[in-house]
Amino acid sequence: MKLYQEKISLFTCVAVLAATLGSFLFGYQTAIISGALSILANKYSLSATGQGWLVSITLLGAMVGVVFAGVIADRFGRRMALLLPAFLFILGSFIVIGMDNLTVFFTGRFITGLAVGLVSMTSPLYLAEIAPTSQRGRFVCLHQVVVTIGVLLAYLVNLRYGQHGDWKTMFGLALIPSILMFICMLFVCESPSWLLSKGLIDSAVRAFTKLRTDKSWQQHMVAASTFTAHDNTQSLLKMFFKSKVRYILILGIVLNMFQQITGINTIIYYAPSIFELAGFTSDSFAKMAAVALGSANVMATLISVWLIEKMGRRKLLIASAIGMGLSMQIVALFFFFASPDVAFASFYSILAFVAFFAIGLGPVTVVLVSELYPLSIRGRAMSVVTAANWFFNYLISLVFLDLVSLLEIKGVFQMYAIIACLALIFICTYLPETKGKSLEEIESSMK
Repeated sequence: MKLYQEKISLFTCVAVLAATLGSFLFGYQTAIISGALSILANKYSLSATGQGWLVSITLLGAMVGVVFAGVIADRFGRRMALLLPAFLFILGSFIVIGMDNLTVFFTGRFITGLAVGLVSMTSPLYLAEIAPTSQRGRFVCLHQVVVTIGVLLAYLVNLRYGQHGDWKTMFGLALIPSILMFICMLFVCESPSWLLSKGLIDSAVRAFTKLRTDKSWQQHMVAASTFTAHDNTQSLLKMFFKSKVRYILILGIVLNMFQQITGINTIIYYAPSIFELAGFTSDSFAKMAAVALGSANVMATLISVWLIEKMGRRKLLIASAIGMGLSMQIVALFFFFASPDVAFASFYSILAFVAFFAIGLGPVTVVLVSELYPLSIRGRAMSVVTAANWFFNYLISLVFLDLVSLLEIKGVFQMYAIIACLALIFICTYLPETKGKSLEEIESSMK
């Protein structure tokens, strides 16, 4: 199997920067609430359910935003589907910091959620379509790397400003990358794959000449021309009745479900609260522990970028599920037996859980979703699958504190350990390997 060793240009690096600024904002905007939660809960006298809504309103917006992301990306292009959320990030941030009213705050965070939903689907899609075949996994993994950097920076901002109760600065700092993303997206080119799908051959050629410094992309165009002859107006619903498409759509939905219900984002959003439950009585120490989690998340995701084209997708997912399950089981046991070392045991176990997630189930899920679907419905199919991701993210984040009240924290961690085992069985049984295959080859194999 021959891979096209295309050489990227400086312009490609700018396009990657523009797309991953959205990824950064995705991470920052979803994690910053972890430090502002206690401040706003005290300010507005919120119950556990109210705090759950405070966290999950952004996720609800993301779920709505991603539903429209596929239609926008397929109809108007990947570039437009990234330019729109850049504007929404700016608007949402201004609303949040401009008003001192809970209802308005919820409105601003919902708008921010719309932007998060759009970039969560479109950023990896755009990165996959501008990447050389031999580096596609690493390009798409960059989305997840920058998401984790956004999460880490949010934790650092929480540590710096949270102790002073300065929640407006915490949310307002997001304006800087939001404005930069909007400016950058005005100058980058459209995805060549999307241009080819619309029959815009000359525009695709111009895009390739900007993105590459050699002519290897011409071979890519020959391969891609086979798939542009399709009827690109066919609906996702019509395609769903084709067994192959239905199968890979269900695969993507189930994989994204497991990515969320194994508990990663409850750890991200509620990290300081979890460490306080474990016995860290100092709020600042709990926030510092959350920073350590964010650092582990970034470093492990960088390791995944290095390994994904060497080991492939399935092996990383299998290692990830095993490690996550064992980590959650260990911390659950420490809580069950009320060990005096539960505070530090929970810290190290949760640290390992986050690292194992970041090596496999986090970035590799995003990579697979960007690779599996036919070009004619890729945007809409990714939209459906990513919407499922946000739905389960929203659901598990909304009910987390209530689950802790019902099952106690030890029961919740035990539940996550069991779910990780189920994810392992699913991965081993059903998921294909896509390493080393061009998007056209993957599409051909799915026919």
